[in-house]
Amino acid sequence: MKKIMALILILSIAAVVVAVEKIKEASPATIQQKKAADAANLPLTKTIDLGNEVNMVVVFIPAGEFEMGSPMEELKRDSDEAQHHIKLTKAFYIGKFEVTQIQYRTIMSENPSKFGGDKLPVENVSWYEAMRFLKKLSDKTGMKFRLPTEAEWEYACRAGTTTAFNTGTTLDSDVANYDAEKPYADGIIGKYLDRTCVVGSYPPNAFGLYDMHGNVWEWCNDIYNEDYYKVTPSIDPKGPQTDGGDRVIRGGAWNEYAYKCRSADRNDRGPKANQSHIGFRVVLEIESPK
Repeated sequence: MKKIMALILILSIAAVVVAVEKIKEASPATIQQKKAADAANLPLTKTIDLGNEVNMVVVFIPAGEFEMGSPMEELKRDSDEAQHHIKLTKAFYIGKFEVTQIQYRTIMSENPSKFGGDKLPVENVSWYEAMRFLKKLSDKTGMKFRLPTEAEWEYACRAGTTTAFNTGTTLDSDVANYDAEKPYADGIIGKYLDRTCVVGSYPPNAFGLYDMHGNVWEWCNDIYNEDYYKVTPSIDPKGPQTDGGDRVIRGGAWNEYAYKCRSADRNDRGPKANQSHIGFRVVLEIESPK
């Protein structure tokens, strides 16, 4: 009898997993993503050979429009998040995962991370170091890699959602790595790992991207300006066109409360900052057909 009950439980869990996957497959963002990739005759994912049997997977993100920033009623929003309409005219590929330590070490022959582990995200890496990695990666592969713009990052993170998180109105510790000891909205108190975790440990968003909330903050290319949203171009914004200044980081981290992991939350650090909660994710540009 116990074996039968155990089998029923296993089958029930499997059915729930299948149902969740079907819901994700049916989401408007996923449908848009597949249609755009098919229309462009491009794969949904590409695997980049870094050498020494180490690979990097990037995911196709379609061009599109969205409301960037947060609505006035969003809990814990900041004054630099004024909501505004953005149109991204070009599709791009973005890392399925945050850059890992083995990937970084394969390209840079070093690992600055404070939490050691091949499959953990590389951290303690400055904006300048991330840029050097991207330059070496581009040179090695013959492809054009860069950091995402702040608009590209939020668009990819939201994956069609308009809520505070791509998981809904709150964030629980079974869907992201953050300090869950202080809940957000109607969330519940959860686990606090007090460190990074293996990339891909939690469910992906509708675009198939992992750890867009929590784990490590992710460098963006943009210079940070608190008032930029008041003057930002509505089409393909690239951040303030000035020299110097702090750089944008997005997504929250393992040591942050949930509200700092919101899709719209903006943070910044000096480009020389090395901290154990900051890493990055790559963008691969799609070359126009000649």
